[in-house]
Amino acid sequence: MARIQRLRLFLDAKYATMHLRSLALESWQAELVAAAPWRFIRGCIRSDGCVFINRTGPYEYLSYGCANYSQDLLELLESTCLSVGLRPRRSTRAIRLNRRVDVARLLEYVGRKT
Repeated sequence: MARIQRLRLFLDAKYATMHLRSLALESWQAELVAAAPWRFIRGCIRSDGCVFINRTGPYEYLSYGCANYSQDLLELLESTCLSVGLRPRRSTRAIRLNRRVDVARLLEYVGRKT
């Protein structure tokens, strides 16, 4: 039991400040994202995001979201979304894409998260 507690403390210490580190793409990484922006968007949604039914009163509609504590990662995702014509909505720790036109394009290029 003590070993498991030490492991938890180690992991908590390691990942507790991970989002505070600076995150920047190297030039070759930026070239890859520029060449295949939909792959980057798909990776962000499949790793840190979700596809969900947004229920607002009598309305239900499909939405995409991605949450992360790293502001750098959210900025990269937001700028990539804007570069392909999507209009993301940004909050402190998340990006949501829920406009019909955006969701239709995301369904086409990203698909549903399985």
